[in-house]
Amino acid sequence: MPAPAPTSDAPPVHFFLHVPKCAGTTVERHFERTLGAGFLLAPRWRHPLRDVIGNRYPSLSPADLTGVRAVSGHSLSRSLADKFPGRAVRPSVLIRDPVGFLVSFWNYRWMRHETRGQPAPPPFAEWRRTQRRNPITRFLLHRYFEIGYPALYRHSTRARFLYLDAAFTGFHFVGSYRRCDEALAGISAELGVDETVESENVGEAKRLRAADLSPEEVAEIETQNAADALLFARWKDRGFGDGAAGGLPAGALPAADAAAHLPDHDGLTNLVSDIDSAVRRKLWRR
Repeated sequence: MPAPAPTSDAPPVHFFLHVPKCAGTTVERHFERTLGAGFLLAPRWRHPLRDVIGNRYPSLSPADLTGVRAVSGHSLSRSLADKFPGRAVRPSVLIRDPVGFLVSFWNYRWMRHETRGQPAPPPFAEWRRTQRRNPITRFLLHRYFEIGYPALYRHSTRARFLYLDAAFTGFHFVGSYRRCDEALAGISAELGVDETVESENVGEAKRLRAADLSPEEVAEIETQNAADALLFARWKDRGFGDGAAGGLPAGALPAADAAAHLPDHDGLTNLVSDIDSAVRRKLWRR
């Protein structure tokens, strides 16, 4: 049954998607500090069907969430909107270019090794072959939009991009992770809470920077993660939008034209690539 339509006097609830390595910790700590019990970190549904039908929230009821004004977390899925009957949901997201994402993620793995004793990752060039291609596109489709297995592999790389490009037109805020302060300040103003942002998870010593990579390696990463690269290029500067016009620049290509170079009918190729990555990842993390 669809959720009731928003009522005019019901306050909206902000869904802030936490894409890995895209300032999500800063977002969560900000809302924890400014909203207290009015912030919800979406709980993970520990059920084997989670990867098939998406995250569900059996432990939550609408009565539990009447005071919640913002939600975030890696386990945030759009079906949580059903727990907020009569309230408009305003989704926002920060995204990142594939080179910056992979370099940051590799540095994070090294930090986890040094501080928590987790397995040390192999050299970057080898490690990145253990990662799924177009990880941001894949994460959003699988986690927030609840496209589980095996349905995910019925979507080609081009179809995955087009799905998100269309969905982003209705988002409250979309932009580069470097615009985190802008997004939080704007949403905080709407919520009537402190707009001051305190950055988290920044400033740690980095073993590798994007500038350390050769032009050839950068080009290879961008080619292998072309959907993420295109998604970032089109949406990094959008910011707040009205949902109707979408907020892209007037001269932006239609999505189908912009995505013409992305592979189509490659679902099986994506499946094989993901299996190969999973095997490589399992080997280095033993």
